[in-house]
Amino acid sequence: MSTLTDRYVHAATRFVSAEDERTELALELRERIADTIDDLRARGLAEEQAEWQALSDLGDPLRLAAEYRGRPMQLIGPRYYFIWLRLLVTLLAIVPAAIGVIAALAAAGAREPAGDIIGTGISAALSVALQVAFWTTAVFAFIERAAPDGTEETAWSPEKLPELPDASERHRRNDLVASLVFITTMAALLVWQYVGSPFFDGETRLPILAPDLWPWRGGALLALLALEAGQALWLYRRGWTWPGAIANIAISLAFGGLLVWLFLTDRLLNPAFIEHVGWDQSWVDSATPFVVVATVAIVAWESIDALLKAGRRGRAVSS
Repeated sequence: MSTLTDRYVHAATRFVSAEDERTELALELRERIADTIDDLRARGLAEEQAEWQALSDLGDPLRLAAEYRGRPMQLIGPRYYFIWLRLLVTLLAIVPAAIGVIAALAAAGAREPAGDIIGTGISAALSVALQVAFWTTAVFAFIERAAPDGTEETAWSPEKLPELPDASERHRRNDLVASLVFITTMAALLVWQYVGSPFFDGETRLPILAPDLWPWRGGALLALLALEAGQALWLYRRGWTWPGAIANIAISLAFGGLLVWLFLTDRLLNPAFIEHVGWDQSWVDSATPFVVVATVAIVAWESIDALLKAGRRGRAVSS
């Protein structure tokens, strides 16, 4: 072989670290180049012209080596691209915003100026967005190179075609987004008022809700909010069914019942906070019945609405 062929083989094998693999690849390339040259010479080309044409037809040596070794030549290939894209868009739509809000609330709790609060939230959101994008892409790039081709998990088949959207899908999506935004906000405020309340008594931070809510009663409220989020996701995927309606009623009754009990036993609001803001305890006591009635009305409405939606969907399916 001439120096030109040697240079081509060297270029194709120089980044192969395993010696056995490098030797095998070099032998296969030399054999293929020699066969191609012989074929071209049989067609009447001179040896140098045949070699030049053979190497030109083979193309970029690094690309050819990647094809021989079965290595992808892109960061994320078509097997995982759309899975990666869907996951990345979902994470970027939720995680940076949530972290940004939490960082801004923490800055507000530290009594920082308004400009610093906004800057802290934006900076945290951007930083988290970069981290999410990098690590999500890095994980999929690793999977692209580590997973074998044509596995059952990634091989496409008609079974993976999505169902045709029904008329209520857009409404369910809107309900899901509204529910998740509300639940996330409530959970963030529940935690923030405890660790980042802007009210102080001297150097002591005053939470708005009673400190002895934690860990059990406050944890129960967070757990019920998490169940609400799971219920919202389940309803989005399955629609309103009778089991879904019953689960929704159970969660609403548990959450509303806990709130009513906390109100009636004066275990919800922090007495020190009430005194700090100058509220008269009699005002709070007189407002308690209205709050209880409003809570009961909301729970009753949610329960009736769940039953009505499940009934309408049941009739639509049966017809």
